[in-house]
Amino acid sequence: MAAVQTESVHGGETRPDQKDDRAAFPITPRAVLLGALSVGLLAVLNPYLAFIRRTWSVGSGSLLPSPLVVLFVFVLINGLLVKRWPRRAFSRGELLVIYGMLIVSVGLAMQGGIPYIVSATTYPFYMARPENHWQQMIWPNVPLWLRLGTLEANDWFWEGLPQGTPMPWGTWLTPMLAWGSFTVALMAGMFCLGALMSKDWIERQRLAFPLVDVPLSITGDSAQPTLKTSLLNNRIFWFGFAVPASISLLGWLHRLIPSVPTITLYELGIGRYFSGMSLPWSVLAPMYLTISFPIIGIACLLPGEVSLSLWFFYFFYLLQLLVWGALGVAEEGGTSAIAVNPKAFVGFEEAGGFIALTGAMLYQSRRAIRAACFGLIGRERDTDDPYGPLAGRWALVGFVVANTFMVWWAVKAGMSWWSFAVLIGIFYAVLVGASRLVAAGGVMYVDTGFFPRQIVMRTIGATALGVPSLTMYSYLSVMFMYDPMNLAMPQMMDSFKLLNAGKLRGKNWPWVAGLAIVVMLGLGIPALLRVLYQHGTGSLSRWPFYSYPSWAFSELDSSLRSPEGPDNWLRLALMLGGAFMLLLVWLHSSFVWWPLSPVGFLIASSWEANRTLWASVLIGWMLTTLVRRYGGLRLYRSLRPAFVGLVLGQFLTDASLAILSSALGMQQPPS
Repeated sequence: MAAVQTESVHGGETRPDQKDDRAAFPITPRAVLLGALSVGLLAVLNPYLAFIRRTWSVGSGSLLPSPLVVLFVFVLINGLLVKRWPRRAFSRGELLVIYGMLIVSVGLAMQGGIPYIVSATTYPFYMARPENHWQQMIWPNVPLWLRLGTLEANDWFWEGLPQGTPMPWGTWLTPMLAWGSFTVALMAGMFCLGALMSKDWIERQRLAFPLVDVPLSITGDSAQPTLKTSLLNNRIFWFGFAVPASISLLGWLHRLIPSVPTITLYELGIGRYFSGMSLPWSVLAPMYLTISFPIIGIACLLPGEVSLSLWFFYFFYLLQLLVWGALGVAEEGGTSAIAVNPKAFVGFEEAGGFIALTGAMLYQSRRAIRAACFGLIGRERDTDDPYGPLAGRWALVGFVVANTFMVWWAVKAGMSWWSFAVLIGIFYAVLVGASRLVAAGGVMYVDTGFFPRQIVMRTIGATALGVPSLTMYSYLSVMFMYDPMNLAMPQMMDSFKLLNAGKLRGKNWPWVAGLAIVVMLGLGIPALLRVLYQHGTGSLSRWPFYSYPSWAFSELDSSLRSPEGPDNWLRLALMLGGAFMLLLVWLHSSFVWWPLSPVGFLIASSWEANRTLWASVLIGWMLTTLVRRYGGLRLYRSLRPAFVGLVLGQFLTDASLAILSSALGMQQPPS
């Protein structure tokens, strides 16, 4: 199967006609120290600003706002250093190292793990009632080293710490070390799998990595970046910047002075016009329309076939729902005798697509994997890449060691080894697919129409797993798998691209990235616990503390009372989706005239595709199509700074207004 070549058109790669001397700049201790301090600062500040003040957070998604803001601040500082103390000014590589440390770690502070880890640890114990029998059904299957030592500590977590009572740090130590070790192993597994494929994606397949264009635009090409040497010195950039900045400023003024008009662009419920209709049109009732300027900006940086794919397959998903509705089948069952949920059917098709695409990606990277295997046993020289984070043989060893530890950990927690292997295998398919969506499609909010637990339940059945495995499935799902918005592997792949673009010596990057993750866990968990015990988690927003644990343990309760069995309709959907994805990959790889990238099929039915993605990508695709057709490539290149301005105009303005809101004592109510 040929590699997918047409998904990349730019991104700082060396062209075939250019000489690449492969010289690599070292990762300096100063950059590592400043990166660790930046990670620690965000870890400590985020719980208060995000969950109490509700003015700003480290962000969510594949393009996190907070690392961009920190990078922008460092570039500002660097302008002063270049003028007054040029020898102390930061190099471009140092700034990229700081940014890379942030993107691989700060997602854990919001949606990537920490809030879910602490809430799921306490939820089944605090919410146990005589009528739900969780004390008899769930508690015996939770090892002592994964639960708090006292029941009062669970109550205080949700209700607030009584006045004069010290923080129960001791009771949290063992479960947090246990979950922390699993988290580090999982991140290591992602890192090594990504490192195994990264050289092939970056150098042979030459994927676009459009999200990396944004930090590279901030730093520019100068050896010592300042605002004057970056894209921010371009007038066209500021035209793009002004659009989202003006609308954000209007919205902020409206909060302060309600008589100031505002423009609502988010979650417009266009589906309400279909809500009163009968089938099939009533299936369109959940449709939303959101205009997101960062998504529009990134969509404008994409190859046309990728942006076309992202919105086309969303409409293909709606067409499938309409066909099911015309047959009398709706999500609630409709009037048909067919016992199938159309949305679940499509979700399983996409799950099959993830699995098939992962197989295709591993096949396309087979040379790198083969070299790693033979390099490990000394039969073939495994050529080291000076910019690569790991030599192939060590990436393979690291992947095996990380997963061996996770299997051992899961067995100690009461799971059967095979039940964990099935779950983590499906999750790796999601990780590889999500990484491809980000690397080739610049998808800022990766979401899925299915969850790994759901796939196992409806293809194997709950009874075969056993109660201990079902219990741990709920923990692992809520902590790491139910919210794919901040999967770390796509950010890790972006960090590998940064090493390549900045010509940085990659051999030290595993330790640097590992340090960032450990700092985030070591400071982020205590900082969050202190805030939650002080205010009481139950008084805060349902998301992310209550909604996902409630969902996961309600599913567990249902599985224990009425175990799910295999569903042949959904098994069929899984196979159909896999076959369709392989067909799409073959068409895309074999025919120049084929207009669609396969990646859009993966997330067409997801909540984020409906809520935030499709309309903005459609606008970006239409805009760039018109520019390329009537203005040519020259006009498109001249407008690229404006597209980056749409992204930074939103993020930098929101951060500035958040600081101002905190200074004025403004606060968002909990949702």
